[in-house]
Amino acid sequence: MTEYELKKIMNGSPPPKEYQVTLENWRKYPHNSWAFVNVRNLIPTSVIDIDPSKKINLNKNLINLNDILIKHESSADSLQNFLKKCDTDAFLVMHKGKLKFEFFDKFTNHKTPHIIFSVSKSLTSLLTGILVDKKIINLTDTVSHIIPETKGTAYEDATIRNVLDMNVSSGFIEDYTGEAKIFKRYRSSTGWDLPDKNSIMANNGLHDFLSTMPMSKDPHGKKYHYCSPHSDLLGWIIERASGQNYSTIMSDLLFKPSGVKYNANVTLDKFGASRAAGGISISPYDLLLISEMVRCLGSNINGQIINESWIKDIQNYKDNSSYLNQDYLERFPNGNYRSKWYQTGFNDKEFCAIGIHGQNIWINPKKELTIVRMSSASNPINIKTEELMFSIFKEIANIL
Repeated sequence: MTEYELKKIMNGSPPPKEYQVTLENWRKYPHNSWAFVNVRNLIPTSVIDIDPSKKINLNKNLINLNDILIKHESSADSLQNFLKKCDTDAFLVMHKGKLKFEFFDKFTNHKTPHIIFSVSKSLTSLLTGILVDKKIINLTDTVSHIIPETKGTAYEDATIRNVLDMNVSSGFIEDYTGEAKIFKRYRSSTGWDLPDKNSIMANNGLHDFLSTMPMSKDPHGKKYHYCSPHSDLLGWIIERASGQNYSTIMSDLLFKPSGVKYNANVTLDKFGASRAAGGISISPYDLLLISEMVRCLGSNINGQIINESWIKDIQNYKDNSSYLNQDYLERFPNGNYRSKWYQTGFNDKEFCAIGIHGQNIWINPKKELTIVRMSSASNPINIKTEELMFSIFKEIANIL
């Protein structure tokens, strides 16, 4: 594709023929590189508004990191080459409050709303922390106390804290290959896939799916079991407890105070239920602003947005017995999962948010470093690529 053609697409023109995107291929390479910054053209969305009076301009002091040598296992290459090889669309480095490096590729620029998949969970957690501080949500409440529709399901006697920490006991299978029937039903209910016309639940929405979550024999709280529907449930809890639409309250309590400059959006199912687990699209600059606010313990020049204790708990919560008691411990073998953020277990006590297809927030409090990565990688999950990125994040911390 020529530079002229690329600029046309980024200015709103439809994609070229080889990038024609449908619900059947929007998450498949190479269609995803266009689709991930044009989700609102494929799936119904709700706008997450900004407040122009609170906008924060990034403080820039850019340096060239493109050619720094990154060594990982038996390979070595420049940062720029690794970013391109890993289908990175945006890569931003903020150090001590200043934007030091930015990289953009394909259809993404600084203000393009790029889908962040499960990093949406981490933002939903931040909103939950605000609502806990306002005493709108009580973490010890059971799910069915707030949403009676979940009685008789895995959620009935699970607490909000169980939902936040992914240790609800359920019979769900998080299967990105798409083979598990329950995962197919889930994706169809969100509006992300075409409905299976042969399924008796083909016309059901996300809340219908959540209201049928199968139980497991294990007790809640004992075993970490990654399950995206739990975070969609959290979005429903937020709406039911607050009496407000998810995108509206997300805008009013998190996005506007954080100083974001560009409208974001979240995908909706056919009945208007928000995909709090993975449906947020946000610009790279705005995700960096929110991430830096988290590094600064919930505050920025607009004030204290999230209670400092919520961020410190994410960083420092020590009981990782549930996290270590998972079936396949590949990511962060000495780490933890707290309120939909990962503790890495690394020397600098870095913590992070991770989304499929290569989305990252990486925060190193010791080095005053915040990194945001957005990507259109072909594989939903690639542990080898994740480990390469961790090496890159660590090397950047060493250099700055």
